Amino acid sequence: MSGFKIPLVFSRENFYENNRQTKGENEYENIKKSIDDFIFLLINSPNGSLKSDFRFGFSLKNFRFENADSEDKINKEKIIGKSDNPNNYYAIDLKEAIKQFEPRLQNPEVEIGFDRKQSKVTVFISGMILLDTKKEYKQNITFHIW
Repeated sequence: MSGFKIPLVFSRENFYENNRQTKGENEYENIKKSIDDFIFLLINSPNGSLKSDFRFGFSLKNFRFENADSEDKINKEKIIGKSDNPNNYYAIDLKEAIKQFEPRLQNPEVEIGFDRKQSKVTVFISGMILLDTKKEYKQNITFHIW
């Protein structure tokens, strides 16, 4: 179980303590976990969920209660595809959102798969994390649409 220890101490030493101790693989794991969590939040947020910036979120989540048509499209846009293909609106939209809101992930690429029987969408994200050296980043996120 995690929580806060009382009294809360807001001093520079306590606030930055974890960052000073992280070196090498621990630093990579901490940054990767942080990026994983933020991208998970980004994908599970519909556009407009952040009042200060309407672009925050993933546009496919705005249509999560829609049924895909016979061509695996929602709102006349193809669900399946890679972000390097200009015809894949949802993959390109997510890639642009990642570039804008998660600058620690360099050269992001997005691939979206769709299982019509289970109404399940799988999003595969890859890229590079720049530390002392470049480290590869990969993450899969699965969710259902109705």
